[in-house]
Amino acid sequence: MRFRWIILVSLLLPAFAWAQTAINVKTKPLSEVLVDFERRAPAEVMALNDTTLAAEVSAVVLEVHADVGQVVRKGDLLLQLEATDYQLNLKQAEANLASGKARLTQAEAKLKRAKKLGNSQYLSADELLERETDVMVSAAQIQANEVAVSIAKRNLEKCSLFSPFNGVVRSRVAQVGNFVKSGDPLIAVTQLDQFELDADIPAKQTDSLRNTSTIRFESRGQSWSVSLLRLSPVIESQTRTRKARFAFPEDAPAVGRSGELVWKMGDGLLPSNLVSRRDGVLGVFVLNGENARFEPLSGAQEGRPVEVNLPASTRVITLGRERLQDGMAVLVN
Repeated sequence: MRFRWIILVSLLLPAFAWAQTAINVKTKPLSEVLVDFERRAPAEVMALNDTTLAAEVSAVVLEVHADVGQVVRKGDLLLQLEATDYQLNLKQAEANLASGKARLTQAEAKLKRAKKLGNSQYLSADELLERETDVMVSAAQIQANEVAVSIAKRNLEKCSLFSPFNGVVRSRVAQVGNFVKSGDPLIAVTQLDQFELDADIPAKQTDSLRNTSTIRFESRGQSWSVSLLRLSPVIESQTRTRKARFAFPEDAPAVGRSGELVWKMGDGLLPSNLVSRRDGVLGVFVLNGENARFEPLSGAQEGRPVEVNLPASTRVITLGRERLQDGMAVLVN
């Protein structure tokens, strides 16, 4: 029996000695370990309008007034199509309109005489009705002729392509002498004076984006402040991201500039590498005299920084936490 007690004591002594041995740790004040955590997402400056102008009528390209890289103003003539056929169509429509008006005048004069004769019973009711019908038919034909004139004028206008906004010519397909059909692309223009920053935001990070007060766009070592305009409610199924658009309140980079959207997730957060899990609870080890104290952190998530409601002078154990348990003796190096 005595021999068994000797064996048991010899087995327990190392464990007892380990429990009493202080673990070497390093600490820092809480104020020195807190960080302003930032999130990043790819972003690009996008023009509100990037338009490819197409032919609306079939014609030969007569003149090109703007080429690739040229800055244009709204209303500038970009391209001219051969308009002779459409000018002739307009003249023919105007002639038909004039002829119709003359026939209407004649029909109205005949109706006027017919009414006088009808009152004197020299003209039958059927003949009077025929005169009235002629007037109505002539009036309807004038309406059709007026529509034809409007269509001819519109087709003639379509022979001239004007810039719809202030921008720059991005590409040109049309060549002088080419015959183009309605719908054929001719020239592409990118708007310069109206643009937004486009970014794809991970769905899990949208709440932090809404709640932050500091958002910026970084590209090639430069930075611009931006403000959130719109956040799409739709989550893209493949990327699990949501589209967001931002405005530049002051200076802005060139359209097409790519970089990163950067925003603060929170001020003064405890880095995730200082968060430990003990008995299924996430928390942080702090110095309590000569012992380690485990402080649970409500709302903490694995791998994410977390808010800490502790005095700024609290000594946070930064190294040597792996073997620690609540209440263990520690030796600060």
